[in-house]
Amino acid sequence: MNKLYLVTGATGHLGTCLTAELLRRGEHVRVLVRPGRSSLVPRGVQAVEGDVAREDTLAPFFDRSGYDSVVLLHCAAMITIASRKDRRVWDVNVNGTENVMRQARRAGVERVVYVSSVHAIPERPHGEIICEVADFSPHLVHGQYARSKAAAAQRVLTHAREGLNVSIVHPSGIIGPGDCGRRNHMVRTIRAMASGRIPVSMDGGYDFVDVRDVVDGILSCEEHGQAGECYILSGHYMRVRELLSAVCRLKGRRENKIELPHGLVRRIAPIAERLSLLAGDRSPLLTPYSVYTLHTNGRFSHEKASRSLGYRPRAIVESICDSL
Repeated sequence: MNKLYLVTGATGHLGTCLTAELLRRGEHVRVLVRPGRSSLVPRGVQAVEGDVAREDTLAPFFDRSGYDSVVLLHCAAMITIASRKDRRVWDVNVNGTENVMRQARRAGVERVVYVSSVHAIPERPHGEIICEVADFSPHLVHGQYARSKAAAAQRVLTHAREGLNVSIVHPSGIIGPGDCGRRNHMVRTIRAMASGRIPVSMDGGYDFVDVRDVVDGILSCEEHGQAGECYILSGHYMRVRELLSAVCRLKGRRENKIELPHGLVRRIAPIAERLSLLAGDRSPLLTPYSVYTLHTNGRFSHEKASRSLGYRPRAIVESICDSL
């Protein structure tokens, strides 16, 4: 069977690694890239320029001429921890996802995997383990990115209920190798810890997962996932101080035991974000939203994905080492 994989968001950290794995497996791959970014696509991949937020640009991407089967892996998203509202977050994450799902139905795409985020799942009190949910609402989550991913996931479920063969995966905080564009803020944080630019830790933590495990989870979901079902692709929960300690050990640096309390970091974060922006850094690492996220319940269960998809995340230390 002549099979084609369509990948959106192929120049991001996850999309880059997903495209590379598909090539390694000898698959036919076509990616959607924004105008002027075709040069970032590896040899052997067909690049089509377009914008998920503009449905009129998507028809060439979904052209299935010459292929018996088409699979869509929708990774494109605007990820942000910034305080300032950005209309394009909703345009890309929600309207763009609606456009892509609608085009997939028109083109008769046989299988779709939508890459959501654990941020789309309503938060639970500390001490509870967070599992998959059957419905999503932007009113049950905090922050513009989380709200957009929740709204998008609900729209995807609507398409599933109307007959589209689509499943949803929810990665946690992605780290690992392959962030060629250096835009993944968690990988940038690990590098900053390694260089000594983040010399102290702060109260809080989160669940981190290796990008390679997410890629495996997506492709396993394409093969074994059920339409209309959601699967959490989490890794391992780690406190910030444990992350800094692991980075220092790997780099042979002396660890600083100072941990800043949450209340102090929360007051510092708005100032740090403004100073970073004034200095020309358009993607600050310390923002009120990043501090908020690290202090929420970050314990997610991947039991369903392990049971249904054979998902097995690797040791977190390996991911931190390879991130560096």
